Amino acid sequence: MRNTYLSNYYFKLKQRRGAKKAIVALARKILVVIYHLLKNKEVYNEMKFELSKQKQEELRIKKLNTVAKKLGFLLVPAEDFALIEQKTLCADRK
Repeated sequence: MRNTYLSNYYFKLKQRRGAKKAIVALARKILVVIYHLLKNKEVYNEMKFELSKQKQEELRIKKLNTVAKKLGFLLVPAEDFALIEQKTLCADRK
């Protein structure tokens, strides 16, 4: 059960804040999850956390792009950058 959202949450928090605070924070999170499950008459689904994590990551990338544009920069995904770099190296050899 170590590769679950809640266990990862606990271990990350434990490193930053210590074991006692991590336990209290995890207990609160579990209670909030249980409350929402009972309120909405749902079954616990670990995938909801994964979807939430992906959505959060997309918002983080969008915010980084916005800040970069304000500063006059353009962010390029690593995959695209590798292609651009290869084209540049090929053009330099000619």
